[in-house]
Amino acid sequence: MNPNFLERHWPKLALLLTVSLFAGLLFAPALAQGFAGPFIVLTLGMGILLLALRHWRSYRAGKLSRRELVRNIFVETTALLLTFILAHLVGERVAAFVQVESGWWLLALLSAIVVGAAAGLAVQKTWGKLVK
Repeated sequence: MNPNFLERHWPKLALLLTVSLFAGLLFAPALAQGFAGPFIVLTLGMGILLLALRHWRSYRAGKLSRRELVRNIFVETTALLLTFILAHLVGERVAAFVQVESGWWLLALLSAIVVGAAAGLAVQKTWGKLVK
């Protein structure tokens, strides 16, 4: 598969994977829970691979030194991992709270997705300002 295709369409593919996981949780929860781990690993792995590829191309074009290449990959990988971890932790806590308070697992799932995404965006924006 062409790496340029993945770079251009990765956000759409990640959204499609997320929606399909969500649909699976609605219609076949036991089956979808088994796929959740591999989907998350795939999404995270592809994100790291694509950001490393972007920096590698800059390095090969002479725009980055080897030190800058390693620094950029480290900083962006750390930011991506922090985003995933914070989104997971916050989303999990919110889902547990909503599940206990309301008893609706669907509302808990939706609130976890929204709050997790907000936490992830907060890390991304804050980290971006810190490393500029």
